[in-house]
Parts: sequence; structure tokens; C-alpha cells
Amino acid sequence: MTRLGQMLIEEGVEKGMEKGMLIGREEGKQLGREEGARKATQENIRNLMDTLKLSLDQAMDALKIPPAEREKYQVIFQKSTLTGK
Repeated sequence: MTRLGQMLIEEGVEKGMEKGMLIGREEGKQLGREEGARKATQENIRNLMDTLKLSLDQAMDALKIPPAEREKYQVIFQKSTLTGK
């Protein structure tokens, strides 16, 4: 392989790695935002349940949590009830 060929390969690998790292960073940011939103919603539910003595379903109604998302919070709160957290 010529020196020029080697340089082109190395440049391509470097650009590919940079692109991969950018994609990975963006995916990480998105996951972080989703995790933060989930934790905030979980805390809001807990606060409504504690402060206003609402049931889990009533708290989710008050927060207008879509039906498609309710199951994950039901699982989270069921686990926290079992573990005492």
C-alpha cells in the first residue's frame, strides 16, 4: 500500500470515529433527557400522592399522563412499594 493510500485510510477512519462519537453523544444526551423527564414525573406523582393523598391513578390523571406511559409508572411505584423506597 502506498503512503497516500495509508493516509487516506487513516483519514477515513478518523472521520468515521468522529462521526460515531457525535452520534453517541447525541444518543447519550437524548437518553439523559428522557431519564430526567421520567424522574421528574415520578417525583411529581409522589408529591401529589403524599401532599394531596391521591392514589397513583388520581395523581397520573392530575398530571395528564397519557395511557401509553402509565404502565411504566405503575411498575415503578409497585417496585418502590415492595422495596419500601
